[in-house]
Amino acid sequence: MNIRINTLFEKYNVSNKNRYEIEQIYSIMPAYKQKQLLNNFELFLSKFKYIEDTINTEKEILLWDSVERIRNSILQNRKNKIDEHIKNEINLLKGEL
Repeated sequence: MNIRINTLFEKYNVSNKNRYEIEQIYSIMPAYKQKQLLNNFELFLSKFKYIEDTINTEKEILLWDSVERIRNSILQNRKNKIDEHIKNEINLLKGEL
């Protein structure tokens, strides 16, 4: 791998995961694109970070929505059980009268 890209990784403290992904992209680029990437690395990294943050935000939203649906389902199930229990108690009391 290019020494300059490794230096940039160190300079901008790029995580191992992101290094791997960037290296994969870099390895399939033509030479002139590789040079552009190296010359504009800070801009590329900011866009890369923005995309990564957007993906993480979407994951959190999707996860939170799922948790909320599960929570609401549990609460509704509890309410239904309580309602059923109350109906049974009322019927028992009616029977005793």
